[in-house]
Amino acid sequence: MPRCTPLFALLFAALTSTTASANVPRTPTSPSQPPSDAAMDASHAAYAQQWDTAIEQSRSGNTLAALIAMERLMDSPLLADFDAERRGRAAQFAGWTAAMQKQPVLARRYLQQALLALPGDASILTTLVSLDLNDDQPAAALEHLTQALARADSPLAIDHHTVSYLQYHLREQPAQRMALLQALFDNGWKIAGTEPTGLWLDLATLQADNGRGDAIPATLARIDTPAELIRLRSDKRFDRYVDRHDARFDPVKAAQAHLDTLRVSGLLDGDLDARLVDFSSTLLMLDRNEEVLALTDDLAEAVAQGQAPSAAKAEWLAWLLNSRVAALRRLGRTDEVLETAKLAARIGTLGPDGLEHQMNVAFVLSSLGKTQEAGAAMATLSDLSGYGQAAQAVIQFAAARQRGDAAAAAAARAVIVDQRQDARLFHREMLLEEGDLDGAAAVLIEQLRSPLERSDALASLQDMRVYPSLPGDVRIDAAWRELKQRADVQAEVSRVGRIERYDLVGSATSR
Repeated sequence: MPRCTPLFALLFAALTSTTASANVPRTPTSPSQPPSDAAMDASHAAYAQQWDTAIEQSRSGNTLAALIAMERLMDSPLLADFDAERRGRAAQFAGWTAAMQKQPVLARRYLQQALLALPGDASILTTLVSLDLNDDQPAAALEHLTQALARADSPLAIDHHTVSYLQYHLREQPAQRMALLQALFDNGWKIAGTEPTGLWLDLATLQADNGRGDAIPATLARIDTPAELIRLRSDKRFDRYVDRHDARFDPVKAAQAHLDTLRVSGLLDGDLDARLVDFSSTLLMLDRNEEVLALTDDLAEAVAQGQAPSAAKAEWLAWLLNSRVAALRRLGRTDEVLETAKLAARIGTLGPDGLEHQMNVAFVLSSLGKTQEAGAAMATLSDLSGYGQAAQAVIQFAAARQRGDAAAAAAARAVIVDQRQDARLFHREMLLEEGDLDGAAAVLIEQLRSPLERSDALASLQDMRVYPSLPGDVRIDAAWRELKQRADVQAEVSRVGRIERYDLVGSATSR
């Protein structure tokens, strides 16, 4: 679910990288002085030492004391005696510290001073992105991020949640969205060292829809993951570029090759990051569920015993536990599924995706046939986006129908209908829950006709290996299979894409 990245995450990433270090050197020189006059006098030495102290305070978390000192240091005429690089980094760190102290006006003033010293500096622009997002200024954030990507001489350390948020903000602005993705692509940006092939698929789709077919081959060259290859094969927009008989576009072979690549890249060195999550997800696609459990056994035991990772590791650990949930479900160990989902939710609260994991507990409860418990779990969540409200309402709708509460069902239904433009998936699921196949078919056809939603819709329709439905999913999964076979749905699929059979397991597991 789209959500603004916490200010700490992106600013700290920007300012603790080697290129963004704001530590002021102890030997400042004035641009007006010749090199032979570079030695510091006592006042400059003391001033530099005060910067060192203030920066160390800020880095150690005492940002209040640091900012008090930095305000005085920023007002000192001695600052002008530093060269442009040192002035810029000092002002940048002062801006970051002010932001940590929730003083956005002061932070922005210092960061603008930093840009005056170092025009177009990618690190300073990246810091401004965080400030823009915290001030709910996505347009400014987009402008600063695009500038930073163009100026950077290496991949930027941009948090992937920031990119997701801006993508969501631009969902109705395809040209601007394509420009952002192209800038990320050209920069060589990655998520924790992994190629964001899902985003490159989005870029290729926008290129296909906006007359940039000439750029598609270069974009597709960096897409080699199985889920994305299935989407490319299923969508007729890419028929000119994808040879479905070429091993390069074989999803099963790609899945195995992807596992090998992750191993070679150092996946199994014990580091807990996006690569490990990607590895577990690919194992699930290949139906290697026992290996997922072996991969996560020790981690799950540690979490169950009360151990907690750092916030940076919590994000990935929670998603690893989510993979474990899927593996346990497939192996019939349903008594452990809910327990593990709750562990993922507990760890997830330490990272940026806590809300998704809390919702996942409700969806697991629903699948297990614990519909009222699922509704109660969803009722505890607040401050949701429109998409989140629809997800919450679809669970509450099923719970209300089960207990015969017509008023509550009508209220939940109204929420889903109100949010249907941003959450057609949940609108369709609600109609399936009602048994309204005509209505569900109309929504699915609308998704297939939408340039933005077609890829997801086609992916959901592919013939994958499946497992028996859990008790709470039996009826709605049967309705989905009936919907998929309807002549009107099949006709629309044939117009825009195709359905193929793959010896892989999809994320839906029982569909």
